[in-house]
Amino acid sequence: MKSYLNTYLKQYNKVYEQLVFDRQEYSKLHNTVEWGNWIYECIKNNDIDEIINAVSSVEKKYTPGTLSSNELQSKKYLSIGLIFVIVNWAAHDRIIDNETILTVADVCILLCDESKSKDELVKNTYSALIIISNLIAEYKEKEYNPIVQYAKDYIYKNLHFRIHVTDIADSIGVSPEHLSRTFHHVEGISIKEYILEERINRARNLLKHSDYEISEIAEYLAFSSASHFASVFKKHTKKTPTEYRKDYFEINV
Repeated sequence: MKSYLNTYLKQYNKVYEQLVFDRQEYSKLHNTVEWGNWIYECIKNNDIDEIINAVSSVEKKYTPGTLSSNELQSKKYLSIGLIFVIVNWAAHDRIIDNETILTVADVCILLCDESKSKDELVKNTYSALIIISNLIAEYKEKEYNPIVQYAKDYIYKNLHFRIHVTDIADSIGVSPEHLSRTFHHVEGISIKEYILEERINRARNLLKHSDYEISEIAEYLAFSSASHFASVFKKHTKKTPTEYRKDYFEINV
């Protein structure tokens, strides 16, 4: 595998240098992150006209990368990548059920991949983004619950403290039983499970993007001890905090 990596790196460096030269020579620098953010905001606001406007502007105002020597295949990769990023942002932001949006994305990506022409691909991309936007709008209208949203905000602000369901319920002005039932109905998990998921997600980020000792992270996220934190973290990620941090830095060296 190491010998293959060396061969790959030689090929990679050759293609990379040529690509950088070409894009600088013809002033074609990437700015598709901005474009993707624009589309995501349109989708969250269910602004169909602006979604169409954003997608149609890609070749007029933006310079997406070339991902294949075959022009149609390159555009397929761009469309598929856009759909994948959009649905993952939506799932991460918890504005729609994870399994629902990913299943929809699977279908939309398959249809884009089966497109026989650029015109068909563009139509499939438009349709996919509009379907996703309408689905998010329907989900938000159906599932949005101010009690759950307030609970999430409370958890976010107090994640580095011990959090009890009774404290959240008292701050909202409802009973702990009502809060627990409502949260589970909307989110599909208990409020305690949600708190633990959020702690693990925050721990992942701290392990990747900070120099804090594992014991400091455990204390900051209100685990009873470093060993308890390590045990819970491994249960959720299949790795100890030390292994997780080591693997991340090895991959990103």
